[in-house]
Amino acid sequence: MKTLGLLGGTSWTSTAEYYRFLNEEVAARLGGLHSARLVLASIDFAELEQAMRADDRPGAEAVLVGAARQLERAGADGVMLCSNLIHRYHDAVAQAIGVPILHIGDAVAGAVKDAGYAAVALLGARPLMEEAFYRGRIREKAGVTVLTPDQPDREYINAAIFQRMCRNVYTDDDRAKFIAILEGLKARGAQCALLCCTELPILLPTGPLPLLSSTLVHSRHGVDWALSA
Repeated sequence: MKTLGLLGGTSWTSTAEYYRFLNEEVAARLGGLHSARLVLASIDFAELEQAMRADDRPGAEAVLVGAARQLERAGADGVMLCSNLIHRYHDAVAQAIGVPILHIGDAVAGAVKDAGYAAVALLGARPLMEEAFYRGRIREKAGVTVLTPDQPDREYINAAIFQRMCRNVYTDDDRAKFIAILEGLKARGAQCALLCCTELPILLPTGPLPLLSSTLVHSRHGVDWALSA
């Protein structure tokens, strides 16, 4: 089994989910007392969030590159960025280390393609819904239409993630609002909702559309890689 390096703390609540999913998946596949071989670099999310909010790309990349290099030195054979949004900086991190990064967008696109969907709804942090680094990757690799909420709803989703969910606060009001947003996307033709912020599956265990958890799909993708020859 290869050793996976988890670049976490983005946020710590979702990183805990990664740790659980990876170990559960390895145990399910190998049985007995088997668990995942993991090393973790957990950053101070406040430093990264401040750089992202200030649009300080070099500052954000420096935080992530430093953590990725720690993982490589600790013996990681491959790295998983435990957040959808920080894949915005994937290229800079990938160029700074000598081991592969298992891209979450590839895992999500593969799951969408396998399921045969033609149109999917994408929920996540605002840059994820608006910029091509993630939405475009899924569209191209899965060959699907990617629908996103309108601008006011994108603003709401982004605020809910960073002001509450990243602090491990999940409210019934947010849950009801997200379900209403999904109902609107379903009416526009979405066949599935991609929960592409690692906190969202905690808020939404069920919904008006089939839900695809990027955290779970990415974790399975990581185990596939770790157990491959």
